[in-house]
Amino acid sequence: MSFDTFIETAWSDHGDRPQEVADRLTGSLQIIETAAQIPPYARLLTHVFGEHLGQWNQGVAALESLRGLPAFDGSDAVTGAVVRGVAVLRYASGDQEALDTLACDDRVSVLATVSSALAARHQFKQAIAAYSEALALGRSGLPAGSPAIRALAVGGNNLASALEQKKDRDAPETAGMVAAAEGGLKYWKQAGTWLEEERAEYRLARSLLQAAQPGPAVESATRCIEVCNANDAPAFEQFFGYAVLALAQRAAGNVAAFTAARDRARQLLELVPADEQQWCESDLAELAA
Repeated sequence: MSFDTFIETAWSDHGDRPQEVADRLTGSLQIIETAAQIPPYARLLTHVFGEHLGQWNQGVAALESLRGLPAFDGSDAVTGAVVRGVAVLRYASGDQEALDTLACDDRVSVLATVSSALAARHQFKQAIAAYSEALALGRSGLPAGSPAIRALAVGGNNLASALEQKKDRDAPETAGMVAAAEGGLKYWKQAGTWLEEERAEYRLARSLLQAAQPGPAVESATRCIEVCNANDAPAFEQFFGYAVLALAQRAAGNVAAFTAARDRARQLLELVPADEQQWCESDLAELAA
């Protein structure tokens, strides 16, 4: 099996079988043959041992073992991936000194990643605090191409999504949800393509609806559709834009606008490939509710 296939398969399997994938990762280090393969391996190790298993110390040990590989060349990119991964797991476990030796952009990257790990473990207060600190540190500016930019984008999306699903959110958690969605959008505009930007607008619209802010939700959903139109997006992407616009218009009390957006979403669904329609079912059900 090639390295790329190994990593792709592990990502595919880890959600349903995280312990099996963790064991697979620690037992297959020999598959790493080049320095460039270490960062993606380190990211997957960090993600599985952190977000999915909460096995902080075991994850640190697994990451540190990467230093002993023949492919480990000590370069900034390779060393940085390991250092950041270790810091994520240490800080998430409660080690407040884990950030002390890191440069500012590495601190941002670690804190944003920690927020995802803690949110997945339902430690929402700590997750919000970590992401808020990451945003604050990032306001001073981040170097172009810094891993922190993508980490802020991913972390914001993950935290907002997790908080949207929390049924008993309090006011600070609701505020943290919206701030995370806004942060995700801001940084996906820097780190991603139009697709990530469009989906981040969808996420923000969803969070705003959960926060009982239908007016801003309509604005975000409209921008989502505008990004789709500007980039000839497939029906699958457009469906979600119109679906969330319909929900926002309904929440705002705009019956005619809701009906128009809902009908457009249903028309687009007919153009979505059959094997992708399953992902639309939840939004479709909400339109009928």
